Amino acid sequence: MAKIIFNTRDELIALEADNVAIVQASGNYSHVILMNKREITITMGISKVENALKNSKHTKSTFIRIGRSMIINHSFLQKIDVLKQMITLSDAHDEIRIKVAKKSLKSYKDAVVKSIQIKNNMTKKNNETDNDRNRGEPTVQDN
Repeated sequence: MAKIIFNTRDELIALEADNVAIVQASGNYSHVILMNKREITITMGISKVENALKNSKHTKSTFIRIGRSMIINHSFLQKIDVLKQMITLSDAHDEIRIKVAKKSLKSYKDAVVKSIQIKNNMTKKNNETDNDRNRGEPTVQDN
């Protein structure tokens, strides 16, 4: 597991990146919420926290910024409910529900759907390419 180190003027905080579920902005502070619902306040703005997460080797694609005041760990995503303005994050043991602005939530949902469609199209093209390669060629099976 990769640790993320936050070094501020008065404290040094080391967190397991895999346990971070949400980062919420609160002025010059950031509230880090872990999947076990433990909350840690860091004396660092959300932009600096975002940079620390981006610069970590193991967390580049799992953390997504939603609007101006929130970062979520995309790997815990279970449900997006635009009508209720709610995101549900879950692992095997815990579940966290958090309210998100409707506009930000809709944009995030659209990005997730687009990402899934791109992955499905890539898989479909790869399967078609494999089928084209195998057409007309004898196959050998070991008994």
